[in-house]
This record gives sequence, structure tokens and C-alpha cells, in this order.
Amino acid sequence: MSSQSLHGRPRKTVAFRTIGCKLNQCETAQMREALRAAGFYLVEWDEQADIRVVNTCTVTAKSDRTCRHEIHAARRRDPDCLLAVTGCLAQVASDTVANMPEVDMVIGNPDKYRLAEHLAIGPVKRVEHSTVAVSPFSAESDFEAEFLTHFHGQTRAFLKIQTGCDSSCAYCIVPLARGPARSMSKDAVLEQVQILTAHGYREIVLTGVDLGSWGRDKNAWGSLAELLDSLVRCQNGGGRHGDVPKNARFRLSSLEPLEVDETLLDVIQGSGDDVARHLHLPLQSGSDSVLRQMGRPYSAEQYLEVLHRIVRRLPDTALGADVIVGFPGETDEQFRETVSLIEASPLTYLHVFSYSDRPGTRAATMGPKIPPHIIRDRSRSLRDLGVRKKAAFCDSLYGSEQRALVLAERSSDGRSVGLTGNYMEVLVDDDEDMPNRFVRVRLDEALPDGRWDATLLEKEG
Repeated sequence: MSSQSLHGRPRKTVAFRTIGCKLNQCETAQMREALRAAGFYLVEWDEQADIRVVNTCTVTAKSDRTCRHEIHAARRRDPDCLLAVTGCLAQVASDTVANMPEVDMVIGNPDKYRLAEHLAIGPVKRVEHSTVAVSPFSAESDFEAEFLTHFHGQTRAFLKIQTGCDSSCAYCIVPLARGPARSMSKDAVLEQVQILTAHGYREIVLTGVDLGSWGRDKNAWGSLAELLDSLVRCQNGGGRHGDVPKNARFRLSSLEPLEVDETLLDVIQGSGDDVARHLHLPLQSGSDSVLRQMGRPYSAEQYLEVLHRIVRRLPDTALGADVIVGFPGETDEQFRETVSLIEASPLTYLHVFSYSDRPGTRAATMGPKIPPHIIRDRSRSLRDLGVRKKAAFCDSLYGSEQRALVLAERSSDGRSVGLTGNYMEVLVDDDEDMPNRFVRVRLDEALPDGRWDATLLEKEG
């Protein structure tokens, strides 16, 4: 179904489905804005659409299955739509995606920013049955992004300031899907933040494939710590971008453990409430021998030292970790080392991933493979441990006062939902609509769903 443009001409309706990380969410927002500017009409996924775009992930075999399911579902929902598939699965497995009978267009990661052009042309030249536009990455690849003004349906904005990765972890397909590490320029970051805060966003999540490497490809731009310091100073009246509105909060997405140095902690500690007390540091394994096989650049002891250094300086910080279960050759003893490290750590939550071979990675050729039932048992054990770690963190926060950003959503019983700097969702009663405002709350009771029943103490302007 086509909508009418202001000039009376039909314009195509487009619906998006995003699978995967915050980076994908950010890139979907960029594609949405580009299509809107080109005259397309954006609709929700559950509405009828002329064009459907699935932005894919391929970090695990489970991600691939989810993507295939969404592609099948998109075709069933709109049998006559043009179905375009983009993102990481499209980049690394373009032939496989192109051979799916549901798919009309396959558009790689470097090409997704020209989505409007591809859709305007439509399927003309076909490989098998699909139009394929998948460009390779090279060492000279530039940072690619469009400026954002808003995130559909979001109170918080995710800003991609870095993409690609120069590491070579044995299990990871991301360097093939995203290319070499490259950064948005410092001036562009400052300008983009100014645009987002001027449009009312009060939390901006800085994200990237290897966020801590920001600026490393361009030495003159400085480090992530220097960039974060500039952002904080600018919104408080310093620097030539001093007109960034106040009251914005910055949050860092995943960082490599050794990238959290004293300089970065100095900036976070000195920022007050301007930087969220929340750091996500991938662990992957607590066994030194497994870490070496994975190609990770730290030891278990170094990882623990980073965590303890953080909590010494920022005691109420939420600390998350990714853990891979069932890496080829992982023994019971090596798994116990991972469990022991996590038990002894100040980690507050876990993201547990079952290992799956990614074609093209070194780990795919390693053995022996761990039987699926052992991976399931180990994963269940770690998830249970993650629940206990989160409960212990909640116990430490009981009765504390926190600053929370009120989100657009409401709870099932009509209360406002807020997000604290240390990643706690809180429910508060209010007598007015408060989305996108900061409030002070007291954490009264941890609820079974992981949220907090909280008392509203103060509303900020």
C-alpha cells in the first residue's frame, strides 16, 4: 500500500526490522532518516508495506537463525513486497542470502547508506534471483555514517562513533562483516551530539564495534577518554561547541578490558552525573589457556584487576560481561576457572553466549568441538550465576538515591519507567507525564522482573 506524498505522487511505504546490537539500531535509524529524506514513507513493522528491510546480525549461529526466521516472516506478512536484506549476514554470506527465495535485494554494510538509491532503482540485475550490492572492505575504507536527528520510538539515542575492528579473535566474524577499525571525526561527534541534544535527547549511548579504539586510526583526534572529556566540558559551557544543552547523560557501550585505563576513569569520576556509571567489558573466558586460544589480549588476573580498579573508584558502577561457553577444547576444569573468576569478581550481570562455529574464523577449524548438551548445561549454570550476581548488586543498592531518566514507556500498571546511570530500571508513581526528564529516586524494593519499586524524590527541570 502506497501513501500519497505532499505533491500527490505515490511514495513507497517502508518497514524495518533490526536484529542484533546497538550498532545495528543506530544504522537502522540512519537508513530510516535517509529514506524519509528521499521521499519514502515509513511505517511500523506490523503494518502493510511496499518495501521491507531486514537489518541482520551474524555474530552467532542463533543470530543467523533469527535472521532467516525474520526474512521468512517478512515475506509471509507481505507476499508482494520488495524484500531487502542488509547488515552483517548480508555482508559475509551474500550468496546464501541471495539464494533465499524470499529475498529480492542483498545490500552489504558499506552499501547500506545508499539504500535509498538501491530501492529507487529496484531489482534490475539479478544473481540467481536477487539483486546483490555487497562491496568489500579495504584498509582504506572510510568511516561511513549519516547524521541523525532522532531515533524512532526511543527516548535515548545511540550514536555510532566507531566501526570495524583490527583485532583477530579466533571466534569472531565481526572484522569480516565490519572491516577495519575507523572512527567518526571528533568535530563530527561533537556536532552530532549537539544535533541530538537540541532535538531533546537526554541520554546518548556512544557505540562502536571496538569503541575503545576510537581515534586510534587518526592520531590527531586523541583518545576516547579525551573525546568523552570534551563532550562533558562542552555541555557544561566549555569549548567552542559550548552550546550543547545541559542535562545530557553519556553512556559507553562495550569496551575491551585493557582500554579502561586511569585516564578514562578520571573522566568518568570527574563527570558527576554526566557519564553513566555502567561499563560492559567482554570477558569471554576466565581460563588463561582458553583466552590464549581465543586470541584475547589479557589474562584472567588482568581482567579482575581492571574490575577491582573500577569499583575502588566508582563503587556503584554496573559491570557487565560477555562470556562464551563451549569454545573448542574447553575442558571441565577450564570452565570451572571461568565460574571461579566470575564468583570472585564484582561483575553485576552476564551475557552468556553458546559457542558456534563462524565460517571463515580460526576457531571454526579448531577442535575438539564441545557436545551441545554440555554447552547447554554450562550455559545454564552461568546464567544462574548471573542471576545471583545481579541480586547481590541489587542488595547493595537497596535504599540508595539514584538519578534516573524517565523513558517513553510505562509499566503494565501505568507507572513511569526510568533508567538509572547504573542500568537499573525503576518504576515510580507520578501525577504528570514525565518522559525524557531526569528525576531523583530512592530504590525501595527489587521486583521479580529485575526492576525497582522506587520513590520519586525530585524532578529536575
